[in-house]
Amino acid sequence: MRNSILLIVIISFFACTNAPKNEVAESAATEIVIKGEAQGTTYTIKYLAEEYEEGLKEHFDQLLDDIDMSMSTYVPNSKISRLNAGDTIELDDLFLEVYNLSYSINKKTDGAFDPTIGPLIKAWGFDFANPQKMDSALVASLLESSGFDKFIVDGKQMYRTNDAARINFNAVAQGYSVDVMAKILDQMKVENYYIELGGELKVKGKNKFGDWWIIGIDRPDGKNLKRNLAQRISLENSAMATSGNYRKFYEIDGKRYSHTLNPITGFPAENGLLSTTVIADDCGTADALATAFMVMGKEKSVNYLGQHPNVKAYLIFSSKGGEYETYVTPNLEQYLLND
Repeated sequence: MRNSILLIVIISFFACTNAPKNEVAESAATEIVIKGEAQGTTYTIKYLAEEYEEGLKEHFDQLLDDIDMSMSTYVPNSKISRLNAGDTIELDDLFLEVYNLSYSINKKTDGAFDPTIGPLIKAWGFDFANPQKMDSALVASLLESSGFDKFIVDGKQMYRTNDAARINFNAVAQGYSVDVMAKILDQMKVENYYIELGGELKVKGKNKFGDWWIIGIDRPDGKNLKRNLAQRISLENSAMATSGNYRKFYEIDGKRYSHTLNPITGFPAENGLLSTTVIADDCGTADALATAFMVMGKEKSVNYLGQHPNVKAYLIFSSKGGEYETYVTPNLEQYLLND
């Protein structure tokens, strides 16, 4: 009731001043916040509207459940789990879109991004499995079971051609989920929003203060529990994803391994890159490229970015002397905020 009275007062005021309709809409809008849990993490949605749409949170929660039932390797009866167990599955649009996006990024990055290394992910213990004692012979054997050619798409069906083949979309699914959530708000004609899921995010328009959305990039200091920031960015109608090797790692026989596997070698990536933040039109692409860059290393990533000016990136790497250094694409520099 208070919101209704406030809205009437605002409309009456602007009606007297003959304000344009778009000014009325901006003044009547308020920030609505929706929070929840999904995919082993949390999500936050902020958007400007005159009032909350009833049932919207439940709609988002159902969508995220549908994504889990389609492509979560942590759900035993999901489609991806059944595919990895040897079943022929009926493809839904969610699964097919992520598969096609993954295939495209795989080709563009010369294999640096590859969700078909499921056998390696499992053996290294990066999928909540018990890690095996890895050596070159075992890695080579597992690489033989990887590759898009081990999976066949036949119309609306999909099956594998190798009994050991496994596919894993964990490096792209959260970014894609953000995009699908954004489509809901786009369909509602929401012009200003912020969507974040597990650190991957997408923004449109401006925040409640009328400014572009301000996003922080974490400094890669150990687990960085206090979230020290390396940089703040003014983000405009874009998606952003970050990948790094400073928080997620495993220890086998006293040696620490990065959670990012190199699909070419089958071993964890080791190239000096500590964190890669990618800004693109869609979050699925940003998510996949952030992982690919962690595999490619600084030099190859910079070369890729030079050939794809529609992508922005902020790379943090370790110099030979152990100091933190950064590389910023020229098209991102104007959006950096200096404290």
